[in-house]
Amino acid sequence: MLSDRANAICILEILREYSDAEHILPMRTILHKMKSLYGTDIDRRTVYSAISLLKDNLGYEISTYEENKQGYYLQERILEVSEVRLLMDAVYACDGIPRRQSELLIEKLQKLLSVHQRKQYLNLRIIRRERRTPNKSVFFNIDLLDEAISSKVQVEFTYLKYNLEKKLVPKRSVRYLVNPYALVFANGNYYLICNYDAYDNISYYRVDKICDVRILERQPVKPLAADFDLTKFTQKHIYMFSPYSESVKIRCHNVILDDVIEKFGNEILLLPDGEEYFTAVLRNTPGGIQFWLLQYLQYCEVLEPLYLREEIIEFISKNKYSVR
Repeated sequence: MLSDRANAICILEILREYSDAEHILPMRTILHKMKSLYGTDIDRRTVYSAISLLKDNLGYEISTYEENKQGYYLQERILEVSEVRLLMDAVYACDGIPRRQSELLIEKLQKLLSVHQRKQYLNLRIIRRERRTPNKSVFFNIDLLDEAISSKVQVEFTYLKYNLEKKLVPKRSVRYLVNPYALVFANGNYYLICNYDAYDNISYYRVDKICDVRILERQPVKPLAADFDLTKFTQKHIYMFSPYSESVKIRCHNVILDDVIEKFGNEILLLPDGEEYFTAVLRNTPGGIQFWLLQYLQYCEVLEPLYLREEIIEFISKNKYSVR
């Protein structure tokens, strides 16, 4: 025989797992589930008492027979179905999470839904690049790096790179020792933003290529300058390459207006340029934006800075597919 609180917990789990607005559980189903799942026989009064405890004392929103004339269901969950779907899509799209950990994360997200709501995803097919990191310590690394950032101490780690056998191997024999400042998610990957003691510039490292992290508890980080805005700084570096940003002016066709705004945000200056074109003025890293520009060669033209324009022209002239 379970206690009143234990009965309430069991009934809450039954409602979470098996009920929603389209699948209301009558009293007989709840009694049957209590017997089959938890091996306990209870009566209707026990269910009434448990539902009252969950609603009145613990604040759960549960629709009752008096309200719907059918039975009981959990009206509100931690996340709505649409929110779970959004998070699932984000996990699917994140290359920096190993495949197995992605699958486990999605299973956990679906646990927030009823068994009936989960069936909506049985036929879901996600089209994505087959580029998943084999580094299984990503989440563990994030925890350690976050701890070091919060404690304001240095960390050391081994950084990896791919070899021709498609295996991750150490990039160099010497371990990296850095001042960690922040973790940023961009381009489907997590990045550690940090600095070497000997230099003033900011460096970036992919967390999924970091392994063997060690927190140096007795070595405090070198503080950033008081006027340094880390958030604004990282927002300007869309491809995590050069730490230096400058003004870039691009003439674009109207067909890529949505893409430009979605990529660079609302802070860019947009100027009309005839009926079919507009000019975008923004601050970004020329090295990083170059890769974005190459995707839209037929729709955009760099006007300033001149050296960036010349670099792209040279890149095009030297590519393997140039017509001779």
